[in-house]
Amino acid sequence: MSDGPLEQALRDANAELLRRIEDLSFVRVVGDALAGAVEPAAIGTALVTLLRDELRADLAALWAVDELGTGVRLVAVCRTGEDAPARGASDGPLVPFSAGALGTAAAGHVVAIPDVDAAAAGDVPSEAADVRALLLHPVGARGRTLGVVALGSSEPHGLDAGHERLLGLVAPLVGMALESAALYGRVSVENRALRAELGERYGRAGLVGSSPAFRRLLALIERLADVDVTVLVLGASGTGKEMVARALHWGGRRRDAPFVAINCAALPEALLESELFGIERGVATGVERRAGLIERATGGTLFLDEIGDMSPLVQAKILRVLQEREVTRVGGARAIPVDVRVIAATHRELEMLVREGRFREDLYFRLKVATLHVPSLAERREDVPLLAQHFLARFARKHRREGLRFSSDALAALAARPWPGNVRELENAVEQAVVLAEGPVVGLPDAPDAGAPEQALDYRRVVGGAADGAERTLIERALAATGHNRTHAARLLGIGRRTLLYKLKRHGLGKPKRS
Repeated sequence: MSDGPLEQALRDANAELLRRIEDLSFVRVVGDALAGAVEPAAIGTALVTLLRDELRADLAALWAVDELGTGVRLVAVCRTGEDAPARGASDGPLVPFSAGALGTAAAGHVVAIPDVDAAAAGDVPSEAADVRALLLHPVGARGRTLGVVALGSSEPHGLDAGHERLLGLVAPLVGMALESAALYGRVSVENRALRAELGERYGRAGLVGSSPAFRRLLALIERLADVDVTVLVLGASGTGKEMVARALHWGGRRRDAPFVAINCAALPEALLESELFGIERGVATGVERRAGLIERATGGTLFLDEIGDMSPLVQAKILRVLQEREVTRVGGARAIPVDVRVIAATHRELEMLVREGRFREDLYFRLKVATLHVPSLAERREDVPLLAQHFLARFARKHRREGLRFSSDALAALAARPWPGNVRELENAVEQAVVLAEGPVVGLPDAPDAGAPEQALDYRRVVGGAADGAERTLIERALAATGHNRTHAARLLGIGRRTLLYKLKRHGLGKPKRS
C-alpha cells in the first residue's frame, strides 16, 4: 500500500527541514571561521580551506576588488592535496571587470561553467585552469560587489545547484568580512596618519578620530591652543570635554606647567570654594593654611568642568579671578596674583541659565571669548570602529589580555548602536567586553547589546541555537557509531575531518583523539 499525500508531504517537509538545518550549520561554520579576521588574506585563507573541505571541491578561491575599484586580485586559492592555501599578492595581476567569466562575476553575476573544456578561450581565470567545472559567485555588501568566490571540480558537471545555493548563503558573510577588513584597513591607515600629523602634541590627551566633525574640532583646537584666551567647551555628557581641555593645554605654550581640573558639580559650595581659592589657618577648628587649585595652577591651565552647576557665590569669585588675575583665600585678606588660563566646560545651555537668572551674564561673556563644541558620537559615527579598537588595545593591556581582537560582527554591532552616553559609554562597553571575552576574539556574545526586548524574536539566535543542538546530537551519534574514530565519523557525517575537529571544539565534546 502506497503512502498517502499526507505522509508524502510530511516526508518532504522533514527532508526540507533537515536540509535547512544543514545549510544553517554550514553558514554558522563559515561565519565562525571568518570571525575576527581583519585582513583580506586571513579571510581568504580561512574561507577557501573551509569551502574545499566542507563542499568536497577540488578548488576554492577568493578574489577581492582592488582599492581603485578597477578590477579584482587573487586573495587566496586552495586545491585538493595542498596543506595550506596559496595567497595572492597585493601587487599581483589585476583582472579587469571586463575580462572573461571572472569579470562577469565581479560585475555582480553568478557564472557557472559546467565544462571548462568547452568554454571560450580566456574565459576561465588562470588559477582555475586545472579544473573541469567552475562556479563563480559575487560577494558584496550594501549593494557593492567586493569580490568573487569560486569552486572548481575535476569532473565536468561536477558542480550543481546545491553548490550554487550554498555559495549564495555564505556570500553575504564573506562580503561583510571583506567590508569590515577594508574599514579596518582604512581606519588603521587614517589613525597612523592622524597620529603622525598631530604627533605628541595632542596624542597625550587621548583624542582619537578621523571623521569630518572630529577633524573640524581638531582644527579649532589647533587654532586656539597657542592663543592664551579663555575657552568655553560645550558638549553632551561623555563626549570628552576634558580631553579637549587637555589638548588645548598640551598644545599651547603652557604645556610644561600644571593642568589642574575640578568638577564643579561634584562638590558642595563651601568645599568647592575652599578647594578653588584656598583657605587660611584658623578659619575653623583644626584648619591649616592651604593653597587652592587656582594658585597651584599658576603658569598653567585651570579646567572648570560642569561650570553650569557652580553656585552664584563661587561664580562671583571666579569672575574676579578672570578680571583681576588675583585670588583671595577663604578667611584671608591678602590678594594673591595668579597667572592661569581658564578653560570651562558644561553640558548645560548657559544662555538659558543666564535668562533664568541662575548664571551670571558677565561671567558667561568672560568665559566665551572662544567656544568649542564637542560633537556627540552620533555626529561622528564613522569614528566608532576606530575608538572601539583604541579602547580594546588599551584595556587589553590593562587587564593582561593582549592579542584580543574584535570579530567583524561585533565591530559592526558596535558601529550600529546609538550610544546616547557618547564616548564614555563606548569606552565602558569595550572594557566590559574585554573582561568578559572567553577567547582571543571579542564576538557578539561578548559585545554589549542594547538589551532590547526584540531579542526574544531574534531569528538568528533562536534558530541557530536549535541547529546547534541538532548538530551536537548528530555528531555524538556518529562518534558512538564509529567508536570515536574522528576520521570515520567525519566520513559518516559527510563532512571534512578538519571541519569535524572544529565542531568538536565548538560544542565542547572533548579534545580530538588521534586516529
